[in-house]
Amino acid sequence: MSLQDTKQAIKHQLSNVYDSLELNSIVNILIEEVTGWDALHQNIHKNDALEQTQSELLTQYTEQLLTGKPLQYIIGKAWFMGHAYFVNESVLIPRPETEELVEWISEYAHIVNKPLSILDIGTGSGCIPIALKLAIPNANMSALDISKEALVVAKQNAQTHQVSIEFIEQDILQTRQLKEQYDIIVSNPPYIPIREKSNMQSQVTEHEPEIALFVSDHFPLLFYSKIAHIGKSALKPKGQLFFEIHYDQGNAIMALLHEMGYHAELRQDIYGKDRMVRASLKN
Repeated sequence: MSLQDTKQAIKHQLSNVYDSLELNSIVNILIEEVTGWDALHQNIHKNDALEQTQSELLTQYTEQLLTGKPLQYIIGKAWFMGHAYFVNESVLIPRPETEELVEWISEYAHIVNKPLSILDIGTGSGCIPIALKLAIPNANMSALDISKEALVVAKQNAQTHQVSIEFIEQDILQTRQLKEQYDIIVSNPPYIPIREKSNMQSQVTEHEPEIALFVSDHFPLLFYSKIAHIGKSALKPKGQLFFEIHYDQGNAIMALLHEMGYHAELRQDIYGKDRMVRASLKN
């Protein structure tokens, strides 16, 4: 069977799971993962037959996709800020909106134009601190997570990208204060109220780690409140908090931070949704 016929067969099998636009992207990624051919070379080789081992691997991948397992976990790879990161079901799959948070921090760091100490709380795959270290090489980067399994992934990614990051295994909710002070504390913490779980895609709820996604319906701003409280002693003078937030929590988080003695700025993502907050303590 030619490559072109193989692609059509996979699309037919997955047509009830994914829409056509997403499906084209997924199939191209699968073929590139198996053959090493990018989209251009896939077109050049469209009439070539795949090797048996390649066909067997594509069959395995397709069967896993039919179960709803995300593509990134199947191939063990996700892209963030133009770089590939190893991922498994111990960590969230990096999202495009988080790239915007990293870009905002990078913009701020270049305006300040001095070596900064930065802490990422709830680091998961390590994509935030690694991307920041690549963008701001003179930053002193640390990353904290409660999950031992997530830190294994993050350390592997840091090694792959050849960046130096201090990794800390710690439960931020059980932390009274940090041992050091930082110029920037960034976090993309759990922020989805558990009540929303039933409305979410099974690809997310059945495969991505709940501990990194969901928070109690009773106080969905729990992590922001805790980190902001810790920030009062852990931020250096003129230090900044940067948060990724749920799209409908902007006003609530701004009010919370104001009550806690912070100046706060709310920023929308490319889709026009409230998504990021920057805050600094009032003088």
